[in-house]
Amino acid sequence: MITLIAVANVLGTAALPAAPQKPPQAAPAAPQPVTVLFRALLADGRPFADLRPEDVELKVDGKARTIGSLVFVQPGSGESAGARAEVPPPFATNLREPALRDTIFVIEDDSIGASMAPAVKNAIRQFIGHLAPQDRVGLVTIPRGGLNVGLTIDRAKIQSAISELSGRAAQSETDADAACRTRQVLDALMNVFRGAAGGSPATIVVFGGGLTPPMIYEMSKMTNTPNLCEIRAKDYQEVELVMLGAPVSVNVIQVPDPTGSGASASTSQTQGLEHLAGITGNRVLRLVGESSPAMARLAASASAYYRLTFLPEDSERNGMSRPLSVKVSRPDVEVLSRPRVVIPAARGSKPGAKAVAPRDMLRVGDIYRDLPLRASAYVSRESSADRARVVVMLEPMEATASLKAAAVGLYDEKGKLAVQATADQDGLTRTPPMIAMVAKMGAYRLRVAATDAAGRAGTVDSALDVQLTGDGPLKLSSLVLGVAEEGRFAGRMQFYDEPTAVAYLEIYGVPKGELSAELQLAGIEGGQAAVRGAMRVTGEPTDDQHVALGGIPIGALPPGDLVVRAVVSLDGVPVGAVTRTLRKAER
Repeated sequence: MITLIAVANVLGTAALPAAPQKPPQAAPAAPQPVTVLFRALLADGRPFADLRPEDVELKVDGKARTIGSLVFVQPGSGESAGARAEVPPPFATNLREPALRDTIFVIEDDSIGASMAPAVKNAIRQFIGHLAPQDRVGLVTIPRGGLNVGLTIDRAKIQSAISELSGRAAQSETDADAACRTRQVLDALMNVFRGAAGGSPATIVVFGGGLTPPMIYEMSKMTNTPNLCEIRAKDYQEVELVMLGAPVSVNVIQVPDPTGSGASASTSQTQGLEHLAGITGNRVLRLVGESSPAMARLAASASAYYRLTFLPEDSERNGMSRPLSVKVSRPDVEVLSRPRVVIPAARGSKPGAKAVAPRDMLRVGDIYRDLPLRASAYVSRESSADRARVVVMLEPMEATASLKAAAVGLYDEKGKLAVQATADQDGLTRTPPMIAMVAKMGAYRLRVAATDAAGRAGTVDSALDVQLTGDGPLKLSSLVLGVAEEGRFAGRMQFYDEPTAVAYLEIYGVPKGELSAELQLAGIEGGQAAVRGAMRVTGEPTDDQHVALGGIPIGALPPGDLVVRAVVSLDGVPVGAVTRTLRKAER
């Protein structure tokens, strides 16, 4: 059985200052890799899950590239690193959530005849039938809107939207009308792609009867047709550029109308859909006859993908798109990838470009993820009764990174920036870096912003209740976990190979009875304590502030999360408790 040990003899009897640390060495700026997503499929459409880097040939702009990493991703598979849901996270991060399986159905109903609407509905339902309950689905009609259901796991909501779908194609459509509709569709598609740019990789399934293909420039000068809605290659290129900026795989499904009405009656309109499919890297599917096998195959092929990275040459980092080729040496494996890739411009490559400052990141809602961060906040007493001191710990999640600047802000319930503070040099050289500020009691959103020596920026957002714990005469600070270093306390958000973790708690108010504190370990929040041990309480009985300290031997524990609970009692009767999750990780 694990036992708790007192560390008062090591730490002393007063509130302990943080251990000073040597300033970390600034890491050289690391070149940023470019990510490419592609699918590898077997003959029946199922993903092939056994590719190795040596199996893949990657060419960009016709040049063979060295693959930095290759990962097989199955969104929504439930496999993710981290703590169990029943244990609160020990800190907040700006890492993306585990990959979700998202599917967005886009129906261009102005080109679909009324007689084909039932077939579209059936195809969507068949695809959804191959998804797991936790997979998210969205649905939108374009170009005029009407239906717009955001990503959700609420199948009833999606089914209700499907039931409202209808075909709106005109009985006849002139070339000029088709061109104007196509321009509206292309604009609407770009909005869909922009909306998906900040989310998890998503599958987008576009249903449509047809689009006007790009007109050759010389031919367009010879025509007498008004050119208000003239469609040129650059219009599709604009769609491609927006699509390349979003983690989406776009599949185009043509909906032919056997009655011969609407866009599907024109051969050129089919060519427009093929042109759209060409910039996605996928083939056009035709909704003809029984659609169930085709939808089953499409759903299977979209269930997983590969994510590879490569390092471009410095001269290629200019924000331009370049031809992309992905091939594999495995027999009977088909590769689907976009035909082009955008290599982002190097940071600071624009004349006069200036790295974003942490204070600037407090004034915008953008999420910065280039610099992976973890952060946690702790509340303690301040001299004013309606205020509390907030200490924020933050650190880069990469061991080689070092922070150059940092700031924190608290936003009230109206979204107003109420309090902010900037890290000084002393705070940045601690391990982990810390920033302190004073705020009125209340509920806030905490934003932590930082940049590193390589110029990367990161932000972390989390909810924070600035309150002391306890309804009676005694109030408690947040529970802080850390280690003892050279007789001083140093906070930690995550532990590795340390032999002992230290729990630190401040107790406010003159106790009316014998004051004691117990440290407990539990496997889940609110669960029964598996291990108990006394904490040492410092100070005299008449003091208005006491410090409780306890040690947790963690050297032999496997990686994982535990709930650490400090219970404060008067004359053996519990009067308050605070908790904190302890995370032990592998280096």
